[in-house]
Amino acid sequence: MSELDDLALKENVNLDECIVFTKDGGDILAVNVKYVGIKQRQDKLMSVNFSLSPKQALKLDEFFSGLNGGEMFYYDISQTGNIPVNYRGLSNVTKKASTDADSIFEISLIMQPAQSMPNDNYFDPSCSCCTLHHIL
Repeated sequence: MSELDDLALKENVNLDECIVFTKDGGDILAVNVKYVGIKQRQDKLMSVNFSLSPKQALKLDEFFSGLNGGEMFYYDISQTGNIPVNYRGLSNVTKKASTDADSIFEISLIMQPAQSMPNDNYFDPSCSCCTLHHIL
């Protein structure tokens, strides 16, 4: 078992029902998918929309408060694999109009897929007759 699986078992969290965010420093945040909606624009910019209680919204804000624009982190939806993305920011928190006694806040995480292969990994042919470009 991985460290994440051990932690999920200890905290009684079913990772199959969560979107898990992981920062390079090892910080992990799991959010149940029932609170999440995901949209992607044609330019690949993604928005993960959350509908959370005030306490949950505060945890989300605290988790992402240390990230700078463009900094890489990973997300994993229902244990399908970590996907690298670049942080673009959090939207302002808005209170959802509701007749329920519990307040619901909406906040969006904006992220952009990280480039998997930087352009500078392509090298020109080493000789004039060679057409093979090398990828490191």
